[in-house]
Amino acid sequence: MFHLLPLLKGWEYKPHVAFRTSVIRGAPPIEVLRIDETGWLSSITELTDDAYGTVMIDFQGADLQTLSFAIYPEAYRVLRAFAQDPGGWIQMYIRPNPNSTAGAYYVAAFTGGYQGSILPYVPSVVVKLHLPNDSTQASATIQGVAGVVVITNKKLFIQSLRRVLDTNASLKIDPALLAIGPAQFTEVKEK
Repeated sequence: MFHLLPLLKGWEYKPHVAFRTSVIRGAPPIEVLRIDETGWLSSITELTDDAYGTVMIDFQGADLQTLSFAIYPEAYRVLRAFAQDPGGWIQMYIRPNPNSTAGAYYVAAFTGGYQGSILPYVPSVVVKLHLPNDSTQASATIQGVAGVVVITNKKLFIQSLRRVLDTNASLKIDPALLAIGPAQFTEVKEK
């Protein structure tokens, strides 16, 4: 269904980058991004110098129920997620000293968009960085990057989608379609 996107209006590709060079071990998670947009997630990656460097993401579905997940290299190693998989895998795990969590780590936490399975999201998405006490380092550098397809103009997006699917479609948009979360649709008279 995403092959229609080039024919539609009101959307764009966009990266979201969460980056800090000095995330302190044991400190509360640092909120680095709050994303107030609607779109589809294509990929999430993490690059860090600590096996426990964590990217935490809180996100919502259409009914605005908040879900959370955390990404950190050691979890992928424990799961033996070393082979390419759209659901996530660890591409680089370099831990020179097994008694230290310092190293070089790159996690492809989600790459479903590259296999045609992008995931929808709505506002608000909150991204935090965290270094738990499991780390042997005093601080770490952590970077999370999400590639998304964002709806930049909902009205134009809906209207262009309607026209692509039916050249005679009405361009009138029920305000409920533009609302975030549950909404009441207006009744349409039968023809």
